[in-house]
Amino acid sequence: MPASAPAAAVGSAAPVTNASAVESIVVTANKRRERQRDVANSVSAISGAELDRKQEVRLQDLVSQVPGLALEAADKTSVRIVLRGLNAGSAGTTVGSVIDDVPVNPAGAQNNAAVNSPNFDTYDLQRIEVLRGPQSTLYGATAEGGLIKYVTNPPDVTKYSGALEGGIAGATAGGLGGSTKGFVNVPFWDGKAAVRISAWNEFTPGYIDNPARAQTNTNTAQQYGWRASLLVLPVPDLTVRLTAERQTLLSDNADLVQVEGAALTPTTPPAGQLNILNGLRNSTILPNTSQNESAVYYANVDYDMHWATLTSITSFAYNNFKNNLDATNTNVAAGLDYGNYVGQTFYGGPVLVGERQNSNTDKFNQELRLSSDTGSTLLGRQFDWIGGAFYTHESSSLLQFLDAQDPRDATVLSPATGGLKQFGQLSEWAVFGQVDYHFLPSFDVAFGGRFEGTSQHSQTSRFCCELYGSDSVSPSVTSNDHDALYSVAPRWHLSDDTMIYGRLATGYRPGGPNLSVPGVTNIPSYGPDKTVNYEIGLRQDLFHKTVSVDITAYYINWLGVQVPSVVNTSVGPFTAIGNAGGAVSKGVEWTLNWVPLHGLTLSAVGDYSDTRLTQDAPQLGGLKGDYLPYVPNISASVTAEYRWHTFKDFNAYVSGTWSFTGTRYSDFATGGVTTSHAQLPSYSTGALRAGLENRRYSLEAFITNLSDERGLTYYSSNGGAGETGQAAFIQPRTIGMTARVKF
Repeated sequence: MPASAPAAAVGSAAPVTNASAVESIVVTANKRRERQRDVANSVSAISGAELDRKQEVRLQDLVSQVPGLALEAADKTSVRIVLRGLNAGSAGTTVGSVIDDVPVNPAGAQNNAAVNSPNFDTYDLQRIEVLRGPQSTLYGATAEGGLIKYVTNPPDVTKYSGALEGGIAGATAGGLGGSTKGFVNVPFWDGKAAVRISAWNEFTPGYIDNPARAQTNTNTAQQYGWRASLLVLPVPDLTVRLTAERQTLLSDNADLVQVEGAALTPTTPPAGQLNILNGLRNSTILPNTSQNESAVYYANVDYDMHWATLTSITSFAYNNFKNNLDATNTNVAAGLDYGNYVGQTFYGGPVLVGERQNSNTDKFNQELRLSSDTGSTLLGRQFDWIGGAFYTHESSSLLQFLDAQDPRDATVLSPATGGLKQFGQLSEWAVFGQVDYHFLPSFDVAFGGRFEGTSQHSQTSRFCCELYGSDSVSPSVTSNDHDALYSVAPRWHLSDDTMIYGRLATGYRPGGPNLSVPGVTNIPSYGPDKTVNYEIGLRQDLFHKTVSVDITAYYINWLGVQVPSVVNTSVGPFTAIGNAGGAVSKGVEWTLNWVPLHGLTLSAVGDYSDTRLTQDAPQLGGLKGDYLPYVPNISASVTAEYRWHTFKDFNAYVSGTWSFTGTRYSDFATGGVTTSHAQLPSYSTGALRAGLENRRYSLEAFITNLSDERGLTYYSSNGGAGETGQAAFIQPRTIGMTARVKF
């Protein structure tokens, strides 16, 4: 970025001069600044102001705003992100996560990366960009289904500023929550430097009771963190930004309630397997606590050479997940839970079984790229290009222990049950580039390519005693793979207000070595899987830009799908990863906005998707034609917002949103323990917001889940006390208020 450009303008929203027009946003999906309306890619961008106004603080809150986005979540700390239906339940993620172009999610699968994706608070963000479809040519491994991009507010060297906010919220038949957040921006060194510090602390109310422990509202959660960023413009054309961010998300209990389930008859589940048994309750003797801690530290250096900009991004990130689970009622076979299996086999009677699972990933990244200045030409035509190299190294560890505990007082029994610890290393390197040549003023084609390789190795240690015998260490296992990726994206501006585009792109997720399983030898490594995405889109502004239309149709061929398969051993079932055939995801996505009169905005987003296996997958328990899990066939939302002037410099607003989530299916069966692919019912919900604001103060009241709907988001046919199942539902009706002040 040139030193003469105001730092705060990087990636900022481009304000629309006509207050009755649909807002336009500048994004950096292609690692350069472009209007969202001009990007030949499926991009949803939500501004920081909109995130604040709609109380959208986590990924769970974004589903209704982003076509093709779905989540699988049994609690607040473990979330599987799904874009365009790419989910087969494996341990590796198909959606990448970056903060200011810094990768923060684990690339390997050895520490359950698919459900351990960072879930950062959205406070003091410039915007969130969600890129749908493969993004691997520019963003590398794990972005084969799409990308979540957090764009932070950089320090502003031109002025002092800050803000404080506080809120309170209560869930129906549940507890109270609240939040405190703030930031401060301080320029210094005569406009050559500034520092911006943000902090947040948010409590989510609980609403699930635990009769076994005589506790109410057990599933409370706390999310707190901070971000500090220093921007320095030491000499003309040189920009240096140093940033640190850290966040902790604590959950006192999983968001699970007991349902009828099918623990006794998984192959012939009862018709009412999804029925809630005792209201919003779940009986567990042992605690089910979880902690998700994420941090990232990075240095971004830009040097403008007046024909191209050289960018270096050096970063270190880590993710730490700690879970304590009551595994007593989890089944090892139909009608046989761990409490009885472990107790009768090793201790002479039923026991409680607690599981401790800790996973850690340390991640070093280095990216060096050179990108042309806007307006560069070749043979008299505009020619934009970018090229670079990338390297990452990950160190991971996964610890799993089972503790047999006395049912009378929960003391840990001796001898110890035992556990496993797996260490892993992953290295990834890549060279990449993209060129965009304008054959005509109204027609251009972007060509992208990436060649990358990964190498991994892991080693497993076993700890005594009852499950694994004496302490032992397995031989190290390794795997290596590489791939060449490409993208082609033509776009044609039929007029200033109408653009059509196409995109052919491939995505990639690395393979890796499997966990060494006791008593089983020669478990092969699993190979990479790959996506090939075809899409065509239309973006159009109508009626003096009071109407905007964004419609995309896509078809994705998913090859060599990584799937979890169950290996039965003398100490119970273990999950290994393999490759099984393929799947297809196809659908239509839409985003529509209309400003029919000054102050009134109507918007609609949604998608229709059809995601299925194209071949039988015996390891998965899936058959050709089966739908992929946790992908709604239809999702849609409609929002109406009206803003008007009230008195002095204050404006008021009121908005309402209705959202619909269609039928989905739960995970495929694993070893006959769970019900295969249960259909989850559709649901709809609404939200209302009203507020009063000016440039300095704002006050907002809100209601979410207006009808107090029990929308089902996760289901397991076993795991509940007394051979019942468990399910997670959306948060009950919640009423709250937030006040903000800026200075």
